Amino acid sequence: MKRRTFIKTAAATAAAAPIMLGGLPVHARTSLEMLAQLPPGANDNVLILAQLFGGNDGLNTVIPALDDEYYRIRPGIAVPKTDCWNKVGDIFLHPALALGSLGGAARMLEVGNLAIVRGVGYENPNLSHFRSTDIWLSGINDSNPDRRLDTGWLGRYLEKQYPNFPASLPDHPLAIQFAGFGLALMGSKGRMGIEVNDPSLQRGVSSQLDTLDSASAGTAYAIEYDFIADIAARSNKYAQAVKDAYAAGKTQLKAGYASDSFSQQLAAVGALLAGGLQTRVFVVSMGGFDTHVTQQYEGNKGTHPSLLQTFGDAISQLQNDLIRLGFADRVVGITISEFGRRPHENGSLGTDHGAASVQFVWGTKVNSGVYGKAPDLKNLDANGDVPYDIDYREVYAEILTDWFGLNTADMREVLQKDDLTPLDVLQSPASGVQENRNITAGTGLRSYPNPFSTSATLEVQLVSASDVRIDLASVDGARVATLLNCHLDAGTHRVPVNVDLRSGTYICTMRTGGLTTSHVMQCVR
Repeated sequence: MKRRTFIKTAAATAAAAPIMLGGLPVHARTSLEMLAQLPPGANDNVLILAQLFGGNDGLNTVIPALDDEYYRIRPGIAVPKTDCWNKVGDIFLHPALALGSLGGAARMLEVGNLAIVRGVGYENPNLSHFRSTDIWLSGINDSNPDRRLDTGWLGRYLEKQYPNFPASLPDHPLAIQFAGFGLALMGSKGRMGIEVNDPSLQRGVSSQLDTLDSASAGTAYAIEYDFIADIAARSNKYAQAVKDAYAAGKTQLKAGYASDSFSQQLAAVGALLAGGLQTRVFVVSMGGFDTHVTQQYEGNKGTHPSLLQTFGDAISQLQNDLIRLGFADRVVGITISEFGRRPHENGSLGTDHGAASVQFVWGTKVNSGVYGKAPDLKNLDANGDVPYDIDYREVYAEILTDWFGLNTADMREVLQKDDLTPLDVLQSPASGVQENRNITAGTGLRSYPNPFSTSATLEVQLVSASDVRIDLASVDGARVATLLNCHLDAGTHRVPVNVDLRSGTYICTMRTGGLTTSHVMQCVR
């Protein structure tokens, strides 16, 4: 967050232009909702929204390696099948997603901490960066340029949760966006979060206000004065809370984050959570996905592979820290990107603006697997693009209901769509059993006691008979033991865990049908 000084004349000029208060650009009419925070005792689940600016190419992220048409229409930029990462069924990932000291996003898929949503998009896709970005961030599908999209889906959710704000002000900011502020966190009355650039450099404002005399009561000057004084005090409050949490949490991180901006944003999220900040929503971003030129070339080199490596390594490093610190079950991340790319490559070893793409959802509470149909490259839409199969708002609906606890009616009100149904990509908060689109078996997995010292019991729930394999691995991905590998009937099954383990955190991964489910266990000796 950029540092600014509060000057004596600010109150008199606030109505004419925005000022910076502790890094918050504010007008006299800007709502103080930007400083809101959930009350103590509320659901403490956390969402990380990762925005991939420019339009990520889904076809070169999750590779249709079994489709000859892919290689015909992309002779210069296609990823050879033999180079793809393929350790889970018929899922072929770009090899760059398997790079990094922890195996990247591919390893997260292997242990059950990653879900892939294919064919995600919306009807009548808009190929403008600006309008399509607004559509994704607002959660409202409207390509009409005459309609202004000025509130975000998360902003409307937070506003609904706190209709009496700002009468009650919590100690920590409700939402934080790194490196700029976007539409997703905007409510009808203003910002529902704060902007942070460098948490270690948070500063409040040094107030040197004139003293109001008795004749100023009720004047425009007094109104401006009160507004500035109030928001300055709140800015100081949150600046210190963010700075203190970051300082306390940074020393607890052990993962090897790279030095790029995106990796450091995720490292900051990890530090703030480890330091006790109660913020519920973090928005991070990386750019460069508008890959018209040299997207990919021989040897799987180019702009896109580099971006995928950065992304996959960064989320795996954060996930490692969250699991080790013991609060991974509270955090889910999702990616968004304004559109995919054209199926046919262009003449510059790149791709142009397209439509449907892929979306990642990650965390220990994800029902890992692939959702949506594989792209049919011989049956494109009228514009020659991959048509959407899953409405992007189905993922938002799942976040609002199963993750943040809204009922269906309130979720539909927030997303302004009356017939919206959540995509069951997260484990149910009640039972953990799901029946997912294109997933053949629903599962639930838990253990008790947890933590344990010498032995534990896994409880497995199946909604249909299936072949089941359960593996135990250390937090860095090294397999420790196979606990079960057999066919099980539908119902509840109990599996003993009698493995000689050192003290530490372990990931139990269950594969059944097309679904992979993970569960974090702790051994305390």
